Amino acid sequence: MLKTFVYSLICLFVYLFISPSSAVAAGEFRANYDVQYNVAPTGITISTQTITLTNKLTNLYPQKYSILIDSTNIKNVIAYDKGGPISPEIKQNDGKTEILLTFNDKVVGLGKSLQFTLRFENGDIAQKNGTIWEVNIPGIVEDPDIDNYTASLTVPASFGPNAYMTPLPGSGTRWTREQMTRGGISAAYGTQQVFDLTLSYHLENQKVTPDTQEITLPPDTAYQTVSINELTPKPDTVRRDTDGNWLARYTLTPGGKLDISARLTATITLAPKETKTDTSTLDSYLKPDQYWETENSKIVSLANAYRTPRAIYDYVVSTLSYSYDRVNQNPIRKGAVGALANPATAVCMEFTDLFIAIARAAGIPARESVGYAYTTNTKLRPLSLITDVLHAWPEYYDTEKKIWIPVDPTWAKTTGGVNYFDKLDFNHIVFVIHGTSSTYPYPAGSYRKSGNEGKTVQVRFASGAPTPAQRELTARIEFPKQITAGVEARGVVAIENTTGAAVDEAIISIQSSPIDVAINRTERNIPPYSSIQIPVSMTVPNAWTRSNGRITVQVNAAMAQTFFVIQPFYGLLIPIAAALLVLFILAWILLARPSFLWNIFKRN
Repeated sequence: MLKTFVYSLICLFVYLFISPSSAVAAGEFRANYDVQYNVAPTGITISTQTITLTNKLTNLYPQKYSILIDSTNIKNVIAYDKGGPISPEIKQNDGKTEILLTFNDKVVGLGKSLQFTLRFENGDIAQKNGTIWEVNIPGIVEDPDIDNYTASLTVPASFGPNAYMTPLPGSGTRWTREQMTRGGISAAYGTQQVFDLTLSYHLENQKVTPDTQEITLPPDTAYQTVSINELTPKPDTVRRDTDGNWLARYTLTPGGKLDISARLTATITLAPKETKTDTSTLDSYLKPDQYWETENSKIVSLANAYRTPRAIYDYVVSTLSYSYDRVNQNPIRKGAVGALANPATAVCMEFTDLFIAIARAAGIPARESVGYAYTTNTKLRPLSLITDVLHAWPEYYDTEKKIWIPVDPTWAKTTGGVNYFDKLDFNHIVFVIHGTSSTYPYPAGSYRKSGNEGKTVQVRFASGAPTPAQRELTARIEFPKQITAGVEARGVVAIENTTGAAVDEAIISIQSSPIDVAINRTERNIPPYSSIQIPVSMTVPNAWTRSNGRITVQVNAAMAQTFFVIQPFYGLLIPIAAALLVLFILAWILLARPSFLWNIFKRN
């Protein structure tokens, strides 16, 4: 008597894996898959699965097949085998869709095969986020009964150029079984993503004296270009710190309060801009800090075992587990050692801190980025709640490429193995960089008025391409209009960026006459609304006639001039001599003609 068998393959879209159901009897059938994903211009993906089940025993034959999909956006399910169409049974529950097929054919006999086709439309494979199309194809469970598995992908030309695809097809244009069991396929199409940001800050001065305070504006990075469209009120100045953060300074009166609003545009690319890192400062990214306990014995031991960024990344991903319960409780940061002590209750902060601590202990410069990471599925790509919805991820410095490389071990874990090491994505917006300190400066979202429960961080996709930002510098010269020969005269040249975009490089030349004060220097990464103060001094040799002088400043395409008068040194003696003469006359009158003064006073 022949036995029947229900063959179930459990695939959770996207990149979530669980073990096959207990109905599967391992070793009784061999399965071959040919899966095609054809994406339409609208983003609807037609998944066509041609499956061949081969009997490995004589007394069993497959009767049914089921698949569980982690999506309810499944439509137009069609199935058939050699016996004709199959009417699928479809159930949707708890955000999932189960498809059950009962075969027409009953294929009996050792080595006999049953081939059938399942076709359906999935609205969750391809998503357009802003200007970028993202395609995420599910991986498969590790199943010894899967003999062969290949997958192919076709997307329309209207999606634009391929920005990344991981992994690349292992066999021609097809992905292999080994690749699909390691995390599926992740791809994106487009060149850049543009976000509009609205950020709110609240400052309070509780002192009885004036106080200067700072807020952090999202900075430029190798992968991010920021333009400030509006900053109200304007800051006193903006400075760039060692980590590359933009810090806007405001002066508050005693007991004063200040609400600041910023509207910005952030453009994200995957191809890094050419940047120049001061390698003399890299040692500061190896030091221990409050949450990066590089001298802890456990961290040191791990650093000796994992010597490369990839090895450290893989260790963190495999060791820590993400706690969805804890993230909803506005969690307290544990640091690297705390992450090791409680590996099952980590959030993005612990994934990041552990990576940084091990990397630094291994001699690899590392730092933290905190910002906003856009996601349409907070289960797959969760965010950490730090006042507003923010996310944290680490960066390491690649000494060969001479660039900071961002990675995201948190999302690698929660997506079941999506590659966030070899590339990031278009969705990570840096608000602040922590390198010299693990806690300061504070990101946007941390400057909240007490008792205010509203959002202070709002991010949305820009409606169109960003307007090219003005990147111009101006020069202003503060110098006396009149100087004296032989006496040192001092002034200052101010190079100012009055625009909302950073200037990558400023070539500055300061010349003067008749004394040649030649100052030539290059400044890089000049933040919006910032200024550079360059002192200027000169001493003109003594002369006996009046003359004129000039200072000329050239900064990139801008130029400024100021003129001044040089008076001879004896010019200083004239008022002195006049004063002495007056004193001499008064003294003579007082001594030689006292009656004259007496008569004057008497008349009065």
